[in-house]
Amino acid sequence: MAKKKVGIIGGGIVGTALGYNLSLYDSIDVTVFEKSQIGSGTTAKSAGTVCLFDDSLSNKYWDVRLYGFETFMNMEREEKGSAGFDNCGTLVVATDEEVENTIKTGIALAVSAGYSGDYLTDPDEIRKIIPDLSLEGVLGAGWTADDGYFDATMASNTFVKKMRANGATVLTGTKVEKVNISGGRVTGVETTKGSFDLDVVVDASGPWTRFTGKLAGLDLPIWHTKAEAFFLAPPKKKLDYRFPVLKYPRFYARPEGDNIFICKAHLTMDLSDEMHAGRWDPDKLPEKGGTDDYFLEFLFEQMEEHIPGFIDCGVSFSWLGYRAEPPDFMPILGDSAVDGYLLAIGCGGNGVIEGPTIGRDLAKYIATGEKTLLIEHLSLDRFEGQSLP
Repeated sequence: MAKKKVGIIGGGIVGTALGYNLSLYDSIDVTVFEKSQIGSGTTAKSAGTVCLFDDSLSNKYWDVRLYGFETFMNMEREEKGSAGFDNCGTLVVATDEEVENTIKTGIALAVSAGYSGDYLTDPDEIRKIIPDLSLEGVLGAGWTADDGYFDATMASNTFVKKMRANGATVLTGTKVEKVNISGGRVTGVETTKGSFDLDVVVDASGPWTRFTGKLAGLDLPIWHTKAEAFFLAPPKKKLDYRFPVLKYPRFYARPEGDNIFICKAHLTMDLSDEMHAGRWDPDKLPEKGGTDDYFLEFLFEQMEEHIPGFIDCGVSFSWLGYRAEPPDFMPILGDSAVDGYLLAIGCGGNGVIEGPTIGRDLAKYIATGEKTLLIEHLSLDRFEGQSLP
């Protein structure tokens, strides 16, 4: 029996996770098309935090978070460094009762899965972790020493290594320029390296979705929000303590060598605010810089309020990326209006967290026709009849 030919547009963390999972099926012949390099684009600019608890992904989907974390940890156990894990731990600060309840639920879930987790209310205990915090108005903080962040580019390349070992094809420097459709169904793609006959095409192109979707005649409900990241150099050049992943409702930070990576939380972005969101061309992004003064002012306001010990930090460098956000900030998975053109899009700031589960579940659907609850809940048709921004 002939194998089902599947092409994936995009070699970031979502596309490579899907490609690897598809390569586990003997009935699938999978090809990844990446116009640049594996793990470039948005994936290369990811913070890579896959924390066991925080508010970036509802506890309703906590199993997605856990599966992502354990997937990357398994990579590390197989080959140290293959997912770039930094076991710095995570501190999530509660500034109101709603956030506090979310943290406590996340801690309970982490502990039930065998990981450490504590909710701290003693200011001295919290300051043992990060001495520079202001705890005025803080109800408490969740802490786990078991997690940290990963290098999404390393993890993407590890997925590719595993794919190729399973016989899959990965083409870099290969841009998809046309999606061939006949009778309302996908038949293949035209690329800068030739034509490919395919039974299924999966769009996993991240912020390029607005453009790749149009190749299939689709106007998808995706907006770009700005992922503006700043790398802060502490006044003494190096902190005298181990900085963890730090999460507040409006921003997050993590270590980056001797510097501190700090970024505005994607769930705080307003899709109706043209400063926050729009439909822009990711190919025009500079490798470094491109950030707006507004975001730097916002972050220094947050530091003055919450981390006054960092207010004298200098900015060593910055970069701007675009996140792909649906109206509800959850990914769009599965079928589109074009038969055979499937979606693995809209992960926004959670691509590293969600990528492994998306890859597993979408591969299962492509190979067997069976939809998991995740695929059913996050389908494109959930937006039918809605008034979108």
